[in-house]
Amino acid sequence: MKWIEMDIRSEEAYNQAKEWYDEVVFTKKVYLRDSLNFEELKNEVKGLKEKYGKIALLVITEKPSLIREIRKRIPNALLYVQGGNLRVVRFAIENRVDAIISPEYGRKDSGLDHVLARLAARNDVAIGFSLSPLLRANSYERANILRFMIRNWRLVEKYKVPRFLTSSAESKWEVRFPRDLMSLGINIGMEIPQAKASLSFYPEIILKKLKKT
Repeated sequence: MKWIEMDIRSEEAYNQAKEWYDEVVFTKKVYLRDSLNFEELKNEVKGLKEKYGKIALLVITEKPSLIREIRKRIPNALLYVQGGNLRVVRFAIENRVDAIISPEYGRKDSGLDHVLARLAARNDVAIGFSLSPLLRANSYERANILRFMIRNWRLVEKYKVPRFLTSSAESKWEVRFPRDLMSLGINIGMEIPQAKASLSFYPEIILKKLKKT
């Protein structure tokens, strides 16, 4: 079995994760406001691929139409969208991004419902369950985030949505062993085989998309 970490956001975190995982995806955050220099981003992705191999772009935006443009112009990286804005998340799922990271991010609800979960399953869009927001939250926020993650896991399981567990680490101190991420999965309701599959089977399927580009 391969252990795969799908969302690592800095060089030091990547180097740490490579010691514990068979494969690691380096994620670059992309803040989209009005427009983007796609040639510059394309060149940056090319350099990152040469350095790290497997690359994802994490899009953070209030303008969902720009997501489609990135998908079209940067086909050789996985495309993630940060959860939090329902309008953006729905557009991202409709346009078949590779994953939504933490649908509940910054929200007072779970950020996912039956309609979106069913659509994600149909369009092969994964839900990333991330440890990072929990590490940065106070005890009250942590309890709410966990409650929302439990709710999202039930929807993901009910509709057979692709999924993965990740640290979303931005520093080496936030990287966790596979068994620690499995514990996160178990805490939100996964059985042990489901938690393992969220660090191996499902990530491997997602990574096959890169081989097609």
